[in-house]
Amino acid sequence: MKFVETHNHLTGWSPDAKQTFEELESISIERGLHGFAISDHHDLDVFSTEKNLWEVDVPSYVETYYDRRRMPSKRNAGDKPGFLLSLEFGWTPDNGAQLRELDEQYPFDYTIVAVHFYDGLDPYFHREEIYTESFGEFYPRIIDMIEQSARELSCSRIVAHYDFFSRYAPLVKSKMLYRHAPDSFDRLFRTMRANEQILEINTGTISALIKHKGYTLQDAMPDPLILNRYREFGGRFLTVASDAHRVEQNGRYVMETIAYLNSLGFEEFAWFEERELHFSRIVL
Repeated sequence: MKFVETHNHLTGWSPDAKQTFEELESISIERGLHGFAISDHHDLDVFSTEKNLWEVDVPSYVETYYDRRRMPSKRNAGDKPGFLLSLEFGWTPDNGAQLRELDEQYPFDYTIVAVHFYDGLDPYFHREEIYTESFGEFYPRIIDMIEQSARELSCSRIVAHYDFFSRYAPLVKSKMLYRHAPDSFDRLFRTMRANEQILEINTGTISALIKHKGYTLQDAMPDPLILNRYREFGGRFLTVASDAHRVEQNGRYVMETIAYLNSLGFEEFAWFEERELHFSRIVL
């Protein structure tokens, strides 16, 4: 199966990452991947410190890795896995224009749009301030923010971890469900269809629900109603991403997630090379 990992982070570029390029490449070879990407955090104007550690030095980043790229579609048997260059844009209501300009300025294979903060607050550190409403009130706000991010950053080809905020909610049963935000999910999927964007299934959320919330593997999988609605709005492709920040996170629950998605009728997953869509059929 030609599987490409589209979302990973490196030490020195993402402050919460503890894996080198060489380690990521080595484990990608070990896993038999068709390709892998780096997509380090680029979150603007979030922290009040003089130096924002979450803001990548983009010129240096591109200079370091651009010429090391190898297109998975041109890979022959016995070659190393392909390598793609990406960036994970941390969208806020104030930085869309800056991120669009950055996307246009640099030759990434693709960019990812993500929402990590709510009213400028990190859910990991500010749980009591953020999670003050029922999921039926709070999760629609999150999905509406993701819809706005996808709309403003239509240049970003992948919409990351829609269920990111379910990882940190203080309640044990925090998994995001379609019934929490049906109208908001529908708006998001309409926008993504118009922009030809791909939904990411991030196994970091699955791992967090199992490790910290007591979910079984089956129960931690994304709500099938969300995925079925995505498909009803024209969502043919998905990406499945480890979102690995450490070596041991590479491949976590990826094959189990692919099997689950296949059981729901999804047959192809996607990646992007030089902004162009590529895809492969799921073969288990």
